[in-house]
Amino acid sequence: MSKLIPILIGVLLLITGCSTTHKIHTDSTKELTKELKEIFPSIEKVHFTFTRPNLSCRIDMSEEPSKEELEAILTVIKRFTTVDNMNEIARSVKWGLEISKIYLDMNTDEDTKTIEHAYYARYFKTSNASDYSETNIEGYRIWYEINEK
Repeated sequence: MSKLIPILIGVLLLITGCSTTHKIHTDSTKELTKELKEIFPSIEKVHFTFTRPNLSCRIDMSEEPSKEELEAILTVIKRFTTVDNMNEIARSVKWGLEISKIYLDMNTDEDTKTIEHAYYARYFKTSNASDYSETNIEGYRIWYEINEK
């Protein structure tokens, strides 16, 4: 019986479908990365990953941006996060649903574990992903700051 337990745990993990993280390299993310690096020379790397049902964007910078630069980066990101672009990303990883949330993490120094600026936007206003009423769809239009400093 004790030899059967690890096998059962393995089968359960396979059945429950462990979430895989996918690196995202779509035409739109490549274009966004190029645009951000051209406008903001302090941006060293832009990295997109998808772990169902969420998309993460991490921006690594060589220095702390000014308030104006931070707002400008957010403006570019907001312009990028359209339902069409998010659906393109979802299709690229064979995800048949809406991307629930988009997380934006900005690291502005050599400490790669601490994120200095963090934000998110969501498709649905509530956790009820089966409610497609107009009052429940935010469509990534509103960005929220995550204050965990």
